[in-house]
Amino acid sequence: MTVRPPTAADRGAVLDALTSCRAFSELEVEVAIGMFDEGLAGDYALLGVEAEGSLCGYACIGRASLTERSWYLYWICVHPAFHGRGVGQALQAAVEQLVLGSGGDKLVLETSARRQYGRSRRFYESAGFSVQGRLVDFYKRGEDCIIYCKALGALP
Repeated sequence: MTVRPPTAADRGAVLDALTSCRAFSELEVEVAIGMFDEGLAGDYALLGVEAEGSLCGYACIGRASLTERSWYLYWICVHPAFHGRGVGQALQAAVEQLVLGSGGDKLVLETSARRQYGRSRRFYESAGFSVQGRLVDFYKRGEDCIIYCKALGALP
């Protein structure tokens, strides 16, 4: 398993992971792949994990505008064929190292309270994220937004 920056050649693998996990709606997949493309252009930071000769997971992050040291984790996705193999943990560790290495010390993410996101929420909580808030009916009526944050450590 190797952590590396994704390339344009990985776009198909990213799209396959996003659709195969069956957690994301068609619109969410469209937005995620658009942000992947924008990440390739330098608008976001991208990290990927390669195993068995292809990209099996990726993360998309970016600095939180108008903050000193906060970053957003926009997307993290692992192909279901690689669930339970440590790919998500490797991605999360690489994300944290990138943020710390860039002078950041806080990761924030927003996710849906939908049942399909239960696995993701458990992953975030096991990775040390804590719930900071809940926006009722945020995405649509009956679909709340849960806001998570993880402090990565003090900077000198």
